[in-house]
Amino acid sequence: MPSPDEDGPSEAAQLPDALALLDALPVPAFVAEAGVLRAVNPALAALTGRSAAELVGGGIALLQARQSDAAWAVLRESITEGRADSVDLLCARVDGSSFWAAISLAPIGSSGALIGQIVDITRRVDAEGALVLSQQREALGLLTNSVAHEFNNFLQILIGYVDGLKRRLADRPEPFIQRAVTRSTEAAERAAVLTRHLLTHSRRIAPDVRAVNLDAFLASIADSLAAALPPRLSLSITETDGLPPALCNPTQVELALRHILANAAEAMPEAGSVTITTFAVPPGDATLHRPSDGAVGIAISDHGYGMSPEMLTRALAPFATSREAGRGVGLAIVHGLMKRQNGTISLESRSGEGTTVRLVFPAAP
Repeated sequence: MPSPDEDGPSEAAQLPDALALLDALPVPAFVAEAGVLRAVNPALAALTGRSAAELVGGGIALLQARQSDAAWAVLRESITEGRADSVDLLCARVDGSSFWAAISLAPIGSSGALIGQIVDITRRVDAEGALVLSQQREALGLLTNSVAHEFNNFLQILIGYVDGLKRRLADRPEPFIQRAVTRSTEAAERAAVLTRHLLTHSRRIAPDVRAVNLDAFLASIADSLAAALPPRLSLSITETDGLPPALCNPTQVELALRHILANAAEAMPEAGSVTITTFAVPPGDATLHRPSDGAVGIAISDHGYGMSPEMLTRALAPFATSREAGRGVGLAIVHGLMKRQNGTISLESRSGEGTTVRLVFPAAP
C-alpha cells in the first residue's frame, strides 16, 4: 500500500511546483502569498510594462488604476486571506495607460498561497460600453423626437401670434415695441431652426454634405458664435493657410459648435477666451478612415475646469456631466452629428487645465 507521500506532492512541495509552472503559462499570471507577489511570469510583465523585479515583493496594488475602488479592497483581502476569488478591475500599466482585466485567484493547497491569472478584457468591456451607449442614444433620440414635435406645435402658435402683433404694431413709433417685436421674431425663427435640427437628429436622417471651406464658413458665423457666449468670454478664430475643403454640412457643423461653446462657457465661470482653430490632416495618416484622402478639422479649446480621466471616458454618453444634473446632452448630440457626416469627435482634457474638442471631417476629393 503506498505511503501518504506517494499519493501526491506534499503541501510543502506544492508552492515550488506552482512557481516552476508559472513561466510556462501563456497568459499573465502570478503567485501571491500573505498579500505579497512572490513571482510573476513574463506575460504579466509584458502586459503591465513592469519588470519582474519591480512586481515581485510588492502588493497587487501595483496594478491598481483607481485607489478608491472598493473592488480592489475585496481583491486585496482575498489575496491576504488566501481564498479563491474572481473580479473584473481597471488596471494600470507603468506608462499610465489603463486596461480592464479579469483576475482569477485559486489557492495552492492549504499553504495560504494563491496562483492568479489575469486576462485583458478591455475589448469586451469597450464593446459592452458601446452597446449601452448605443441604447442610451436610441432612447435619447426617441425622447428628442417626442419633445421636438411638442415644442414645434407650441412654437407654431407663438410664431402666429408674433406675426399678428408685428402686423398690428408695425406703425407704432415706440422703440421698445419695435425692438420687442423684432427680437421676438428673430428668437422664434432661431427656435424653429433648432427644432428642425432636433427632428433631423432624432430621425437619424443623413444630412447632405458638400465641399466647404471651413475658414470662410467660420468667418461668416464668427459674430453669431461670439454673441452666443457670455460677455466675460471672448472668441478667437485662427485660420490655416491652404486648408483643403471639408466634406460636411454647414448647418450641422454650426449646431455642433454651439453645443461645444455652451459647454465651454459652463466650464469657465470667470473671464477668459475660447479658441477655434482649423487644421489639416495630410493624406496617408493611418488614423483616418480613408487615409488616401486626408482630413480637415476644427479644434475648440477652453481653459475651464477640464475633466478627470473617469469623466473623459464617458463624456460622450447622453446626460453625462460634471456639473448640473441633466445638462450633459450636448456632446452626445455633437457625436451623433459628426457620425452622420462621416466625421469624428475626440476630446483632450485634464482637470484644471481645460478641454480641447476636435471635429474631423473627410477632405473633399
